[in-house]
Amino acid sequence: MANQEFDPFRAWQDLVQKWEIEINEWSGKMTESDQFSAMMGQATKMNLVAQKAWAERMETMLATLNMPTKSQVEDITERLDRIEDNIERMRLAMEQSGKPQARPEPSRTRKAPKKPE
Repeated sequence: MANQEFDPFRAWQDLVQKWEIEINEWSGKMTESDQFSAMMGQATKMNLVAQKAWAERMETMLATLNMPTKSQVEDITERLDRIEDNIERMRLAMEQSGKPQARPEPSRTRKAPKKPE
């Protein structure tokens, strides 16, 4: 017999490779079946129903707390974006018209005290 040293890392690597091959074969056989497809379809439907119920429940709770929903916040954000765009277009139009933008001077409400004579 040849003197071969025991390599624990090599043994571990072989074990993991065999385990991966067996798991891949088993999962391949399982996912090919019609039962698996039907089960995944049902799981997807249940997930969608749960998401819808959760969204409705959250909307009700937010309405009770007098807080906006996600869609309401998105609507407000879109409206603000449109308003900002309109303001920017108006500013650019005023600049292109060539008219200088005069800022009004603040009115003086106080007068300097009179010097005694």
